[in-house]
Amino acid sequence: MNRQRKPSVLLVSVDALKPEFVLEQQRLGVHLPTMTRYFLENGMVTRKGVKSVFPTFTYPCHQSIITGTRPATHGIVNNGMFDPTGKHLGAWHWFANRKVKTLWQAAKEGGYCSASVAFPTSVGAKGDYIAPEFWWDGSELDSIFIDMVSCPQGLISEMEADIGRYAGGLDLSDGGDAQRGAAALWMLQNKLAPQIDQKPFFLSAYFASFDESAHQYGVYSREAARSLEKIDAMLGRLIEEAERITQGDLVVCVVSDHGTLDNHYNISPNVLLHQAGLIELDPEGNVTSWKAWSQRAGGTAEVRMADPQDEATRRTLAGIMKRLAEDPDSGILEVVDREGARARGGFPDAEYVLVAKKGYELRDDVTGDYCRTRLTQKAQHGYSENFPEMRASFMLWGKGVRPGSDPGEFELIDIAPTLAAMMGVSLPDAEGVNRLA
Repeated sequence: MNRQRKPSVLLVSVDALKPEFVLEQQRLGVHLPTMTRYFLENGMVTRKGVKSVFPTFTYPCHQSIITGTRPATHGIVNNGMFDPTGKHLGAWHWFANRKVKTLWQAAKEGGYCSASVAFPTSVGAKGDYIAPEFWWDGSELDSIFIDMVSCPQGLISEMEADIGRYAGGLDLSDGGDAQRGAAALWMLQNKLAPQIDQKPFFLSAYFASFDESAHQYGVYSREAARSLEKIDAMLGRLIEEAERITQGDLVVCVVSDHGTLDNHYNISPNVLLHQAGLIELDPEGNVTSWKAWSQRAGGTAEVRMADPQDEATRRTLAGIMKRLAEDPDSGILEVVDREGARARGGFPDAEYVLVAKKGYELRDDVTGDYCRTRLTQKAQHGYSENFPEMRASFMLWGKGVRPGSDPGEFELIDIAPTLAAMMGVSLPDAEGVNRLA
């Protein structure tokens, strides 16, 4: 392996990072010296932002980042599994897809030491060292479960012996991100550095606290800005350590999955489906049966039918969708049919997809008012991929990257094939393109 030809690659996802937070720091009251030094002053930045996928939700987006394919192709179309009756106990799509090749697998097959720390949708990924995002109940049991699904088994217990509790996914606070940063540093120092003379590395890492603070306090809140500044400091430590290990034979890529915008209303289509007799509840309010169900993805919702051959339900559902589309006060911007959803690369099993107007978050509630001003979260994503507020970030620094450059138009599905080309590895399933070609 000629490391002079194949640089090591550090990919860091900062959940919900909008380009304006990097480009307009003074206006937004945020100070990001790491991103300024490496990317604004000495690297590449997509100043117009990156078009995300449909839906602009964390788990579908992250699997699109790591595969270069759209959600309808890789199969992870939402954060949580479609589960109207709750039989899966709130399970998410923690697992890497089994349909298309990931960048972790491509890197390993291409001669890299392939690793990941806390990256969403990484359970079962085909890499060398995978510390995935996974949780059960937030207790000490999480460490045991994550240890069992890490690659190799025992990786988490080895890590925790050195750095303490690994933040598996439920702790999205600044403290949780501090542990993610410590885990990524541990991975660099203990697993990747010892092999660097034989193999370059590909390491993906993830930070969640900026997104979580925006959800809780608002996109432009002081709390969100402070979370981002802490992430910036951790990013600096990661880059410095990666530089030391590789002696500068390195490319660093910082991305996000989507943007975010502030909410004003919660809307619950299942209330209308229940009123129409399409959802049945027991006396405690639990779903016992359903003919149609709307599952949220932030600013969108996927509506499925239990039996696609049920024509009576189809007619009733079509009537509800028509009313939502025509009512200017419904909070619904678009009612997308099955063909339209597939054309946009998302929700291939949906009968309809509801796309909300800006500021209207879709929820799964079955009872109560359809529209409420009592908010579950102050900011959200998942909205139309065509909203400018949903544009994500792409920044690049390191070997072969021209300072001050801007690749121009960029989509989320372009990230993996662009990095694959820099690494000289193959992603045959990618729907995106190498934007640096």
